[in-house]
Amino acid sequence: ERALGDASHTVSTQFIAQLGALMRTINSTEVQYVRCIKPNALSKASLFDQPRVALQLRCAGVLEAIRIARLAYPNRMPHGAFVERYALLAPEMVGLLASARAAAAKSDGAAVRAACEKLLAKVVTEEGRFQLGKSKVFFRANLLEKLEGLRGRTLGVYVLKLQASGRRWLAQRKYKKQRRAAIAVVARYRCHAARA
Repeated sequence: ERALGDASHTVSTQFIAQLGALMRTINSTEVQYVRCIKPNALSKASLFDQPRVALQLRCAGVLEAIRIARLAYPNRMPHGAFVERYALLAPEMVGLLASARAAAAKSDGAAVRAACEKLLAKVVTEEGRFQLGKSKVFFRANLLEKLEGLRGRTLGVYVLKLQASGRRWLAQRKYKKQRRAAIAVVARYRCHAARA
């Protein structure tokens, strides 16, 4: 009886039970890998050995994983930042930026994502050049550079319009000042002529 009772509590059965509990815990969580990088061989604070860290990253496969990820969608941007930066490319959607700002202030990610999706449909004409994630937009190679060029040209047009308005205002102000001065001179001349 004693031998049978002890058999259920052997080291191997305890290990199997613990291993089963550990596997249940692991399977119930989302897997995230943490890579520990040792910054120097001396284990001293504020000492960073760059070649050693680069070697550790290369050996762990981190650099290769980053290179592969960059081949697919190398550029990424949060939804709100995309709407904020590129809303000027679709001036007919003026309310979109205001609604995205309001949604971001309320921490309404779904509304910001919807605004981003509308803007992307308007601005990006090429199919399959981006992917809309839960919190970010992922762009294929060269698409973000193309959008930046388009944004730069659009800003250039706006700057030219603003400069033209400013020059017009200055010219009108100068003209009105000269006109008032000319009217005053003519009025004084007529007043002087009438007295003579």
